[in-house]
Amino acid sequence: MAKVRLASGKSLVHRDCEGSLLETLEQEGHYSECRSGYCGACKATLAKGEVRYLQSPMAFLRGQEILPCCCVPEGDIELA
Repeated sequence: MAKVRLASGKSLVHRDCEGSLLETLEQEGHYSECRSGYCGACKATLAKGEVRYLQSPMAFLRGQEILPCCCVPEGDIELA
């Protein structure tokens, strides 16, 4: 279980059984159709913490950008 703090200040809880980080973010209305790390529509910026990819992302990522559709938090994280 990990806390996911959003830029808005709201916190969500990601449970290991929930799947990808995107599935947790959907509680707040975030959505992406591709769900395979290809399109990059769900890109987010990781301000603190680490994520682990369930599959290698195919979309181009810069700096602290992550693809929630194909990663999970490794402990508590904060998104910018």
